[in-house]
Amino acid sequence: MDTRADDQGVSSRAPASLIVSPLASRVRDASRRDDVIARARAAIGARGLADPAVVVTGDPAQIAEAAVAAVAGGAGLVVIAGGDGTIRDATGSLAGSGIDVALLPCGTGNLYATSVGVPRSLDDALRLLAKGRPRAFYVGEVRLVAPPGEPDADLPSTALGFCVACGTGFDAEVIAATDREMKRRYGVAAYFLAASRLLPGLSPRPTVLVIDGVRTELESVVVLVANCGEAIPGKLRPRLPIEPDDGLFHVFVLPRGGILGGIRGALELMTAESRGMSPSGHAMRLTGREVRVEVSPAGATQVDGDAFPAAWLDARVRPGSLRVISSRGA
Repeated sequence: MDTRADDQGVSSRAPASLIVSPLASRVRDASRRDDVIARARAAIGARGLADPAVVVTGDPAQIAEAAVAAVAGGAGLVVIAGGDGTIRDATGSLAGSGIDVALLPCGTGNLYATSVGVPRSLDDALRLLAKGRPRAFYVGEVRLVAPPGEPDADLPSTALGFCVACGTGFDAEVIAATDREMKRRYGVAAYFLAASRLLPGLSPRPTVLVIDGVRTELESVVVLVANCGEAIPGKLRPRLPIEPDDGLFHVFVLPRGGILGGIRGALELMTAESRGMSPSGHAMRLTGREVRVEVSPAGATQVDGDAFPAAWLDARVRPGSLRVISSRGA
């Protein structure tokens, strides 16, 4: 039996899997979701693969289970239709598996998909699914750690994969304050509405960063450990880009509180052309492969745009571990 890989990177005899989140803002409508599923099936067929197994779920555990099942079943392609959180939930087992992954950006931000060369337009993303080639990109892994003497009952017991970023402080508080209904009604603007309410309460906390073994003590209102991403999806990126295949995390820190301090620091992070502390001391940007963040007292955390309880962060890079069908494919 001929099972040689075709010119798009997967065996024409390998099965495929399609994971769809009905909670993603662009496919919450059932008829819209059914249309995307039908078109995804057609695109998968255009790659020479059989009709995929389809799993429709917004439950993180079930998304992860579907990805595990695809790996165990020898899938040659897994298509993920959802937002950044859906991709995060699926990539724990897909990263390092050698399986090609296609992304259909159905969420609000879709930061990872666009960063790795998947068009924001669903029509264009489906065309890419039919004809695109894979390229290896990096993802991250983070453990949420309870500080000494604090309970950890609500924290995940294992490391979480992430594609875009994890963080603690103001960024995480904004995400926790932005519910699904706000995102459905206002899109990306929902985050800015939540931020405007929280900015006046920005207050710095003692912080320890350990990046590739180098310890830095300072204060922070935000610490973001980014693998890729944009400040405003589809519109604004930092002048010094965050590439998803450079093998590094980019650690963004805002040390100052208050409205003016937060706004000035954010602007300096966006316009900086080098790493380190900004001349005014309102912003810092560092890079590394292993990052530990200890804020006292521990604050709210977020992983790929989903809220998690207060914790310290312990993150590491997983190099070149996710094969994504991309417009930047080899």
